Amino acid sequence: MKFAFALVALTTLALAPAANAADARLTDCVHLSKQVSAALEAAQPGTTTDAAREQASAGRSLCGSQMYALGVARYTKALQLLGKS
Repeated sequence: MKFAFALVALTTLALAPAANAADARLTDCVHLSKQVSAALEAAQPGTTTDAAREQASAGRSLCGSQMYALGVARYTKALQLLGKS
């Protein structure tokens, strides 16, 4: 019984940093999403804004699928297209 308790405690401690890292990436997605939305609202319509909207849409989809690093990359590309990074 003590062994099972120790195993559960050890597993919980080992997985805690991974959960925190996932939350940080989700936070990055949310933060960048807000930045892209604000930049798109301020931008003049055109080819660049269309491409940025496509990147933002892909970022939203990837972040929604818990692929945070890929989603952040798409949001970052959208900001680059809009000249905000």
